[in-house]
Amino acid sequence: YSDFPANTDEQQALKKILDDSFKSGLRYITDQDARPEGGAHPLAHLWDNGTNASAELKRMLQIRKLAIDQFSTANIRTYEPYSVLEDVFVPLYFFHRYQAEATTKLIGGLDYNYAIKGGSEPIWQSVSPEQQREALNALVASVSPENLAIPKNILDLFPPRAFGYGRTRESFKSKTGVAFDALGAAASASDMVFGLLFHPQRASRMIQQKALDVNQLGLDELIDLMIANTFDKNWNDAYLNEVQHTVNFSLLENLMHLSASDSVHPQVKAIVNNKLNKLLRGFQLQNLASYDKKGKKDETPKLSNAFTAEYARLILDFQKDSEPWKKPTPANLPDGSPIGSFQCLLDGF
Repeated sequence: YSDFPANTDEQQALKKILDDSFKSGLRYITDQDARPEGGAHPLAHLWDNGTNASAELKRMLQIRKLAIDQFSTANIRTYEPYSVLEDVFVPLYFFHRYQAEATTKLIGGLDYNYAIKGGSEPIWQSVSPEQQREALNALVASVSPENLAIPKNILDLFPPRAFGYGRTRESFKSKTGVAFDALGAAASASDMVFGLLFHPQRASRMIQQKALDVNQLGLDELIDLMIANTFDKNWNDAYLNEVQHTVNFSLLENLMHLSASDSVHPQVKAIVNNKLNKLLRGFQLQNLASYDKKGKKDETPKLSNAFTAEYARLILDFQKDSEPWKKPTPANLPDGSPIGSFQCLLDGF
C-alpha cells in the first residue's frame, strides 16, 4: 500500500485491496477474538496448526502417541538426573493442548468478519453442524484413557525428584508427595478440555444456535456423548479404569461448575441439571443393585459401586448446598500462553 497515482479513486482502490486480500484467503481477526477461552471464531487462535482444527487435533494425538512410544532415557544427556527426564516429558504429554483449545472454538462457533457496509466479505454464520460434531468427536478422543494414561514403562523412568531438582511451575503437579502423580497428569489434561468445552459463553451460544437451527449440535447432545464416553465406559485394565475414574470426576465437576454459573442462560442450567439428575438416578440404581432381593447388602467388595456412590454423593451435596458451589481447584497445567520471555522485552526483541 502506497500513494495511489493521480486521479485514482482512493476509496475504491482501498476497497479493491481488501476485497482481493479476502478472496485470496486472508482474514483479519485480532487478539480480542483469539485469546479468550470462551472464544467463538473457528480460525482465531494462537499456537495451533492446520486448516481444519479437528483433523489437526486428531493428527496431533497420533504424533503425540508416536513420540510417547519412543520416549526413553535417550531424551536426556548422560549423567543428567532422571528428574530432568520428567520435565522433558511435560511438553510432550500436553503437546495437544493448544490444538484442543482451537478445536473447542468450533463448538458453538461463529465464523465472522469485521464486516463493513459495502464490503464483500460475509458478515457471520454459525459453524456448520457437521464441523461442530467433528470437533466434538476429536475432543472426546483427547480425553480417552487410551490417550491420557502414561505408559507404565515410562512411569518407571520417573522416580522421586533428585536433590536440587524440585518441581517448578513448568513441572507436573502432584498429590502423591514425592511420587510421580500419573492420575494427576490425566486430571490436568481432562480438566483443560472440559473447562473449555463447558465454558459458560459456549454453552449459552449452543442454546441459541440450536433454537435457530434444529440440526445444530445441542448442549444436551454434547453432554450425552461425553457421558457415553466416560461414565458408561469400562476397561479390562485396572490402570485404564483408574484413569477413567479420574476423567469422570473431572467431567462431573465441570458440569456442576457450569450449572452453578451466574453467566449462563437459564436454559443451560435446565439442561445440565436434568443431566445431573439422570446421572444421579443411574448411580443410585447401580448402588441398589449391590443388595439382594431380601434387602441384604452384598458384602463382596465392588470398586465400581464405591465410585458410583461417590458420584451420587457429590451430586446430592451439590443440589442440597445452599452456599454458592465452588469447583475444586484442579491441578493446573504447566505455564502456557503467553509464550515468551520477559527478557525478550528487555533485550528489545
